Amino acid sequence: MVEMSTHESHSPLAATAAQATAPSVQLALPRGLPTAEALFAFAADAERRIRTLRARVEERSTTAGGASHVDTEVLLERPRLRVTTIKREGANAGGYDVWSTDGAFVEQFSSATKTHTRRPVRSAPAGLDDADLPAASALRNVGDPLPAKSWAATMLRPGNFCSGVLATGTLGAVSETTLAGRAALQIDSAAPRAIGLDGDRADFRYHVAFDRVTGAILAIEELRGERVVRSAVVTSFVTDASIPTAAFDLEIPTDAVGVY
Repeated sequence: MVEMSTHESHSPLAATAAQATAPSVQLALPRGLPTAEALFAFAADAERRIRTLRARVEERSTTAGGASHVDTEVLLERPRLRVTTIKREGANAGGYDVWSTDGAFVEQFSSATKTHTRRPVRSAPAGLDDADLPAASALRNVGDPLPAKSWAATMLRPGNFCSGVLATGTLGAVSETTLAGRAALQIDSAAPRAIGLDGDRADFRYHVAFDRVTGAILAIEELRGERVVRSAVVTSFVTDASIPTAAFDLEIPTDAVGVY
């Protein structure tokens, strides 16, 4: 038996007002291949081009602890967002975590620990989106909650990843490809940043693909030489489709422990 959350949904009026006062966003890339700088600038506003989203991501990595395989499912219809991670292989295989928000509260559930949390959305510090900040330091759309340090955050808000990681390496040429049935633009960044550890090596690089329409990241591959050691690849990406409100409800088992 499960118990469905019945918390009142947050009104989107505040989010609508914030969008109305936000700077204008570039709606589309021009024809042809953009420069890396133009692609990164376009990608920085990816989230603002997406009204609703259904996406599925397959994440794989290989470490000293063995192989890991995690599937991530993203549902977005502002201000609602639900991110479900399902562990297919590795530690806690078979378990899942859910992160959900209605714009006012954030709820989380972990099947591994059977714990549940619910807290108000915390306001971000003022000034993080100030136009005078360097691109690598500014955070856009800081008022909308997203799970921290997650694939969903990187996919929808790739600006800091582009400026703080990719742009610090030696960039290859932008080229065209197709991923998850969508037109995409891909680029390599070789040996971005020296980490000062024994594992740092000159053949370390990222291979990244961006959705041409929205600018969202569709794939990140981290390579050592020609070997992929970590990857996150979108296998399904559908925008502007109708999503039932019930799809965002968080079901909590009756034996779950509320932490806060």
